[in-house]
Amino acid sequence: MKLVKTSKNNESVDQLKIHLDLIKQELDKVNNKIKTLEEKVEISEWQKIDFVEGKSINELKEQERKLSQDIYSVQKVIKKTKSKPILIAELFLLPVVFTLVMSTGVDINFLESSSQESGSFKTRLLIENLRGDTVDTWKSWRLIGTSMNVNIVNPRGMDESKIDVIIDAITSDESINIDDSISHKGPKGTSSSYYNGWSGALKQVSDIETKFNIPTNFNVNKSYDGEGDIIITVSNLKDSDGFTGYTKSIVDGNEIVKSFITIYDVSNLTDEELSTIVRHEFGHALGLGHSTAPEDLMAPTIDMTIPYISQCNIAAIEDLYNGIQGSTVCEK
Repeated sequence: MKLVKTSKNNESVDQLKIHLDLIKQELDKVNNKIKTLEEKVEISEWQKIDFVEGKSINELKEQERKLSQDIYSVQKVIKKTKSKPILIAELFLLPVVFTLVMSTGVDINFLESSSQESGSFKTRLLIENLRGDTVDTWKSWRLIGTSMNVNIVNPRGMDESKIDVIIDAITSDESINIDDSISHKGPKGTSSSYYNGWSGALKQVSDIETKFNIPTNFNVNKSYDGEGDIIITVSNLKDSDGFTGYTKSIVDGNEIVKSFITIYDVSNLTDEELSTIVRHEFGHALGLGHSTAPEDLMAPTIDMTIPYISQCNIAAIEDLYNGIQGSTVCEK
C-alpha cells in the first residue's frame, strides 16, 4: 500500500476514517431497528406499521439507504485524499458529518477531541468496524428444483472463445483466495474466498435450507430462438448510452419469471473484462442490486480490483432466497 507523503494528509485520512466508522455504527443501529419491526410476524399488517424511537419501518429503510450512500461517498473521498487537496475532501465531507451529528446526537466535542492538545504527545486509536458495506437485493426466482436454463444468443461471426468465457463465468467451480488488505477488509495476512463462476459460488450455500430454492445448476445452450430462463445476447455494437452490460428482468409479484442480459461491444473487451461483466449482470439476473463497496463485483461501476463473486454477494443471495428483500450487510 502506498504511504501518504505528508503528515497533513495522514491526519485527514484518519479523520475521514473516524467519521466513516461513526456512519457505519449508525447504519448498524438502523439495521437492528428494521429487524425489530420485521420480526413482528405474529401481528396484523396494520400493526406492522409500528415505530421504533418515533420512526416507521419505511422511514428507517430510507435512513438506511442514505447512510449506505454516505458510506460509499466517504470511502471514495478516502481513496482520493492522497491525490487531491485536503480542502476538497473536508468540504465534501462536511454535509455528511453534520447530518450524522444532528440525527444521532453525537457529542460534537468527541469529533473535535482528535485535534485538541493533550500533554506533550498526541496519539490516536481507531477501531474500524468492517461491517457496513451492503449489497442490495430485489426479487428472487421461485424454482422447482435448483436448475435454470441459460441461452446465449450468439451473432454470426462472433469468436467462439468469447462464448466459452461467458459460459465459464456462469458455470465455473473455481475459487481464489485474496488477501483482505487489497480490499481494505482486514489486515495483511488474512484472506477471503472469491469465486470465478456463479455455479461454484452458490454451491457454497446449497446445503442451507432457504425459503426458496437457490439455483446451483445452470444448463447453458446456444441458439437463436430465445428459449430459456435467462437469455444472454452478445453484441459487437456499442450502446448509445455508453453501457457495456444491461439486464432486464420480468417479474410477477415478487417472483422473477425471465431475465434478459445484453453485453455490448464484445469484440473490444478482454476476456477478463468480459467475464467480469457477465458475472455482474448475471448477479442482477439472479436478483441482486448494487453494492456500496466500490471494489465489489456488484458495485455500480466495476473497477476490476477484485472482479470475482464475493462472500457478501453469496450472503445477499442467501438472504434474498430466504425472503429477505432490501439489503445485506457484509461481514467484511
